[in-house]
Amino acid sequence: MGMKQTRIESPERRDRLLLISALAIALLTLLGAAGESIGHDRYLKVNTVKYRVHSLFRQGTMYYELIPTMPEERLRPLMEKFSEMLKAQPLFDEIFGII
Repeated sequence: MGMKQTRIESPERRDRLLLISALAIALLTLLGAAGESIGHDRYLKVNTVKYRVHSLFRQGTMYYELIPTMPEERLRPLMEKFSEMLKAQPLFDEIFGII
């Protein structure tokens, strides 16, 4: 997770950082899955390819970077599908249900 050379004295702090990193990876992967399920992955690959070119995590990272400039007609379905998929995950519902 990119922490090979990082030295953290406190095990509690290390564990918190790893938890945040794991949640971020899970959320970005879910965003990638949401984009792929509604067909937005076709904007991220060459039109002659029929198979997945980028991992769901990479797709989610690309969508996340594109969100500020994405047209609303493409952003709205992506966010709706992401919200639907997020609510279907019991872990995230348990963690973020209060918010």
